[in-house]
Amino acid sequence: MHALRQRQAMGYMLCQVCGESTYGCRRDERHLFLVRAAAGQPIVEGEKTATPPVHESCAVESLRDCPHMRKGATASLVEFAPTWGVAGIVYDPRTLQPLPSDDPEGLTFVGYDDPAIRWTLAAREVVTLEGCMTVDLNDLVAQFAATSMTVRQPGCLDPDPRGLLRPIPHGN
Repeated sequence: MHALRQRQAMGYMLCQVCGESTYGCRRDERHLFLVRAAAGQPIVEGEKTATPPVHESCAVESLRDCPHMRKGATASLVEFAPTWGVAGIVYDPRTLQPLPSDDPEGLTFVGYDDPAIRWTLAAREVVTLEGCMTVDLNDLVAQFAATSMTVRQPGCLDPDPRGLLRPIPHGN
């Protein structure tokens, strides 16, 4: 994703697929975050991400059409996503050489309160996900396919009164 578009999407809670606002799409005012998760692990409270939110219909489109998402994804409805820091290339202050990163793109998550922020070339904005409720992706696809859905604005679905987007129980 283009760096400026990503920062705008994070700052204004714009859908990463269609670019429209995700505010007002749900009666409960939560935002849907869909992230790649090869092992299928759920999004946990306090997790940090550089992935902007999506509309439910755009999430279904991504799951269907995006080769990265077909490798594994997870989703969560999030109440609050405060800005935490940036993802970028961190440079060594002594040698001015980039420090190694575990990320395939070479980016490292750096908080705004981290002294390394001074030596970071930011590429993406990072938020912390709070008030997370895991979404079953099969239920999301089924909800989108249901003929009773009504579109309120591009990408926004009226939440299903039957509660198809329900929490997934964790553990025993």
